[in-house]
Amino acid sequence: MTGTPFETEWPLAGRQLDALRSTYPAWEIHFRVDAPGTARWTAVLLRPMTAQLSAQGVLESIGCSDAITLASTLARQASLLHSPHNPRFT
Repeated sequence: MTGTPFETEWPLAGRQLDALRSTYPAWEIHFRVDAPGTARWTAVLLRPMTAQLSAQGVLESIGCSDAITLASTLARQASLLHSPHNPRFT
């Protein structure tokens, strides 16, 4: 007997979720199944959004269809958060 796509993919999704959460602690990251066969990966920035961060291109929330795309997007966001142009570092 085979499970639903969600049931068969959950072990991998769970590991991906753990990896994303440990790699990007500045973000609240979730995985949810919207409908059979469709999943959504989301991340919400835990620190307050400022006009300066927004001007640098930092996003307050991100939604992607897979963990790899979310990881890539979060890597870019992390580089923006830790940019030398961030007033926190000047």
